[in-house]
Amino acid sequence: MADTMDEYEKEAGCVPILHPEEIKPQSHYNHGYSDSLGRKSHIDDYSTWDIVKATQYGIFERCRELVEAGYDVRQPDKENVTLLHWAAINNRIDLVKYYISKGAIVDQLGGDLNSTPLHWATRQGHLSMVVQLLKYGADPSLIDGEGCSCIHLAAQFGHTSIVAYFIAKGQDVDMMDQNGMTPLMWAAYRTHSVDPTRLLLTFNVSVNLGDKYHKNTALHWAVLAGNTTVISLLLEAGANVDSQNIKGETPLDLAKQRKNVWMINHLQEARQAKGYDSPSFLKRLKADKEFRQKVMLGTPFLVIWLVGFIADLDIDSWLIKGLMYAAVWITVQFLSNHGCLRNIIDFFEYRCCGLMRPVIVDWTKQFTIEYDQTSGSGYQLV
Repeated sequence: MADTMDEYEKEAGCVPILHPEEIKPQSHYNHGYSDSLGRKSHIDDYSTWDIVKATQYGIFERCRELVEAGYDVRQPDKENVTLLHWAAINNRIDLVKYYISKGAIVDQLGGDLNSTPLHWATRQGHLSMVVQLLKYGADPSLIDGEGCSCIHLAAQFGHTSIVAYFIAKGQDVDMMDQNGMTPLMWAAYRTHSVDPTRLLLTFNVSVNLGDKYHKNTALHWAVLAGNTTVISLLLEAGANVDSQNIKGETPLDLAKQRKNVWMINHLQEARQAKGYDSPSFLKRLKADKEFRQKVMLGTPFLVIWLVGFIADLDIDSWLIKGLMYAAVWITVQFLSNHGCLRNIIDFFEYRCCGLMRPVIVDWTKQFTIEYDQTSGSGYQLV
């Protein structure tokens, strides 16, 4: 399976790595987004700064001074990055307006990934910058050196508000990049949270499309990434659990390769719910939530009754009674595998007149708890 995952990592394309120029000391990764963070505790002599550094820090007066002195705003630096790129990645809206007024090309390609300023702003999640660039005519459908348009980048990095804005501006929710990946596929593969997958599903995205090369659906990609949050969303949206990729593998096959019990169980339950499998009588009972709830509620009372019943039996042999108690214990152990033991323990600890000392259990250490960062206030389209 490791080889399979390596293959997907190598061939998926549009891998959301950071631009080399984005992690330089001058970029916002070290100095933040606001003008105030660019200021030192002492008074800097901005008159010695070159225009690239002044742009990165948002020193508008220094930038205007150099432009009026003859600097060409279209001129890229030694890394083929323009001033508009640097202003976009650091969210310097005033400088973007100024440079465009001085002739900067809004969709100029630059950097190692041959991206536009809009690509850079999208990667960093600067919604206000994205809005500004689109007002000046930036084209979000242009692809970068990895074959991705802006909506694919926004989906990869989990920038839900930007995904929503691009959709509001007419971008196709099923648009494929050069590798045949849709925004939903990228969200399923890269973003382990409810959004932007939930947002895309509300716009009637095609859940069962396959990508160009692997023929993986969004559900395949979610399984490959172990993205349990998105798997649940896709199953609720009616994703086809029997769709096959180019190798004939279904999402369930991939889950079995990963030996992920949660994914296997949920995908099997989805198949059974659609009538694809014919489970045995016991499996149908196990899948019946109402039946399981009744069993959990009734088990403590049944155990107590059995203990008393065995004790009152007119049998002189304690060996036989011991075997009967052992049978009850084995039954309880079996039921514990189906979630009933917790109910028995709770009954004795908290309801049996306090005869047994409660056992304090930290359930956060018993189970893996994943935090999903969702958009609490919904989506705001500017």
